[in-house]
Amino acid sequence: MEETEAIRLRRVLSQARLGEYAAVCGGDPVMALRLFCWNTEVAGALYGPLQHLELALRSVVDQQMRQLLGRADWWDAPEANLHFAAQQKINDARGQLRRQAIPNTPEEVVNELPFGFWVGLLGSGNRYDQRFWRTTLHRAFPHYRGRRRDLHQQLDYLRVLRNKIAHHGPIHHRHLQADHETVVEVLGYIDLGLADLVRRYSPVGAVLNRRPPTP
Repeated sequence: MEETEAIRLRRVLSQARLGEYAAVCGGDPVMALRLFCWNTEVAGALYGPLQHLELALRSVVDQQMRQLLGRADWWDAPEANLHFAAQQKINDARGQLRRQAIPNTPEEVVNELPFGFWVGLLGSGNRYDQRFWRTTLHRAFPHYRGRRRDLHQQLDYLRVLRNKIAHHGPIHHRHLQADHETVVEVLGYIDLGLADLVRRYSPVGAVLNRRPPTP
């Protein structure tokens, strides 16, 4: 690729965003664009394992909360007593369903709730540790033997990574191999077979080996 073409594409894509890459590439526009393209590639590779984690987390936590509170719309049970941020996410999900003319069923609400909602249920919340974790949510992670707060920290770290990817942010500066290993590790807490599936078929390792050189 020639320098003039790289400069032109920088204007098309985003001066500000490509400027972030140029800053770590010594101002070289060609090197910056290559790093940007690789960042997109590795973000796509990581999104697959993160998607498996998000779907699995949603499924197992929802199952446990249904059993605990005895209803499919468990978030509406008075004893759920979710904190304000969680309740707002539920309201947002319902609003989104109304705008799309989708029936406001418990299953559709669950599908609409973001990753952060499920991660938040493992946080401190309104005495979530005593009311949710110790009573039932620990069963969603049969292969985990650590503390709730440590698991929540791992998941929240991955939530930040997932949101960076979803908003097309730079992730090239992160320890991406460690991020990938954390995804697989947390999946293993839920289901060892699923973790092994992701480990065997994930393209992350191959993409990491193709990282372009930077100064």
